[in-house]
Amino acid sequence: MFKKTPLFLFALLLGASLSAQTAPKYGHMNLGNLLELLPDTKSANDALKLFADKLGAKDDSLGRALQAGAAALQKEYDAGELTPLQAQQRQAELQKQQEFLQKFEQEANQMVTVKREELLKPILTKVDEAIKAVAKENGYIMIFDTSTGSMLFASETEDVTAQVKAKLGIN
Repeated sequence: MFKKTPLFLFALLLGASLSAQTAPKYGHMNLGNLLELLPDTKSANDALKLFADKLGAKDDSLGRALQAGAAALQKEYDAGELTPLQAQQRQAELQKQQEFLQKFEQEANQMVTVKREELLKPILTKVDEAIKAVAKENGYIMIFDTSTGSMLFASETEDVTAQVKAKLGIN
């Protein structure tokens, strides 16, 4: 009986040891803060700002042209320089300009959204690869992004931001 007890204890300790080693490991990080630290993100934001500013300048130009046309129409109409038919034709032209301006603004918003996605995609891919590498190297089964507030519950998580930053070569 004594010979079986040490073997039983050894098996019990070994089982407890193995189960402790296989406990799930969770990590967390703030992805938003990490992205702000990346030089690539700053470059992408600068490029996006230039792109948006260029579209904004065109929008402003179109808006000023529309306002100038409306002011000229009002002035000529008040001075009696236009027949009712001419005034109606000019109003129709201004209406077309207004519609063109609205369409341009909608397209410009879509273009900025597409450009943002285009500029951020390689950055997000690089960060995603670094996160996956850290998870694999350190045995994490899940890493939560605390910047989105989507974590409902997590116990004993580790902040893996430093490891991902090291993988990306930033301090």
